[in-house]
Amino acid sequence: AGKPKARLRALREEAAAADPRIAPPEPAPAPAAGEPKEPNEPKEPVLKFRNYMPRDEELQEGVMAAVQVEEFAPVEVAPHPLIASEEVDDEVGVDALLPQKLNADLRRDVAQKMEKLERRTQRAMLELMQEEEERRNKEAEAEV
Repeated sequence: AGKPKARLRALREEAAAADPRIAPPEPAPAPAAGEPKEPNEPKEPVLKFRNYMPRDEELQEGVMAAVQVEEFAPVEVAPHPLIASEEVDDEVGVDALLPQKLNADLRRDVAQKMEKLERRTQRAMLELMQEEEERRNKEAEAEV
């Protein structure tokens, strides 16, 4: 397991030597003589509270200070020369760029389902009318 790591470390060092923008990797600290080599040893999670104020005093040390956002300063931009000039056609305005119907894409996506629903509705109405006609014919025969 150590050979691939050593090879990768050597490749990183070569890349750092070739390109000065790449920072060389920091060597891993060697464990002390009395410490066992256990990289899989679980570490205690560090809790950070950005938007939550815990009630427990032990958790208060994990509360982070509120970040202050810089004040927004509006930027003044000079208008484009074509827009500033009065030679612009009124035909090509914002209204011409807007879509004609706001829900055209929704209608296109739902059109097939609506056609299917319309066919089922027509079929159901036809069946209801046939049943009504049969009921009237039976009533007419019963009277005669």
